[in-house]
Amino acid sequence: MGLFRVIFFRFIAVTAIVIMFAGCAHTIRSADIPLLQTGSPLKGIKPKTFAFKEFRDARSRGTDALWVGQIAALKQKIDQPVAVVVGMAIRKELERNGHICIDYSPQPKADFIIEGTVFKYWFYVERGGTAFVLTSRFVGNVAVKLTVSNTSPDKGVLIKSYEGESLTDIFMAHPRGKAALVTLSQAQLAMVKEISTDSELIEFLEK
Repeated sequence: MGLFRVIFFRFIAVTAIVIMFAGCAHTIRSADIPLLQTGSPLKGIKPKTFAFKEFRDARSRGTDALWVGQIAALKQKIDQPVAVVVGMAIRKELERNGHICIDYSPQPKADFIIEGTVFKYWFYVERGGTAFVLTSRFVGNVAVKLTVSNTSPDKGVLIKSYEGESLTDIFMAHPRGKAALVTLSQAQLAMVKEISTDSELIEFLEK
């Protein structure tokens, strides 16, 4: 009977620990994601004013707006909805290159209106290798579909998707506590760079 009680209480203790950790989450600070530092063709455009509508999160239905991935039983979240984080990253890149960004209003005094739909913002663990060498790395994906409308009706609309990916070796430079931040930062920066250097977008903005 004593052995049964020991086994029973150990089972209860392990179950409680699993439940406790399953409900835990690590939060990434969006302010810790760096801005792009490289040069951009956006800087060569005459300063424009961009009115931003609220971006949408179109990831899988039911996905928590703050969820970005999971390491074992530990959920990884970000401190603001991913749609807000992506929209702000694009605004900051435009402002970094000398442009003005404002919130959308029904009659915005702006040259362009920008809408965005985030369809990827996460990271995951990818495992691979051979029978002799096992590899594991974090893969990050950040992607947005932008609709950029010229407020002059005769100058049209540009609709285009942009995506950034990053790969971070689990066993290399970054401790696991920072792996999510590093992986998502690199993916987000890659996406912003793709936007900032897109010749089709630059040509559209220069009309």
